[in-house]
Amino acid sequence: MTISMHRITVPVYDQMLTNLDFVLERGAAFAAETGLAETELLDRRFAPDMFTLGHQVDRACFHARQAIAKLADIPAPALPEALATDIADARARIADTLDFIREVAEDALEGDPEREITITVRLGDLTLPALDFILHIAHAQVYFHCTTAYDLLRAEGVQIGKIDFLGKVMKDVFKDR
Repeated sequence: MTISMHRITVPVYDQMLTNLDFVLERGAAFAAETGLAETELLDRRFAPDMFTLGHQVDRACFHARQAIAKLADIPAPALPEALATDIADARARIADTLDFIREVAEDALEGDPEREITITVRLGDLTLPALDFILHIAHAQVYFHCTTAYDLLRAEGVQIGKIDFLGKVMKDVFKDR
């Protein structure tokens, strides 16, 4: 069986970022209902050394862009340097990221799953076979930041649940319940 690099990346990141966009929309409604400033919501974090909600959104977008760009061997479009100041801005970053990953041609992502992909992390350069990069680094990064953003919103009191995190796949199957 041949692994399609496109099939195991773009639809996965599309789903995760679309779901992140949805829970942020619910976060905006929550902020409006409770009078909480969106900037305060975006500044929430679980621990002093953790990224804020705004950073979590930024990093989820960064890692999805980076993964697709690395696989296609093209430059990733840069995210704005400053973090989002409101939820509309955070959602615009997600929309821009979704546009990018959806526009990359399927065949641009294909190729030898053993080809080397090099990324720079805090500790230095990390080189892995492409398939390992996807399965053990890129997916983990996107899921981590989307999950942490979801958890921050949920901890704040935003009425979201697991089905919102899992998104369209679950909603389509269980639409009548």
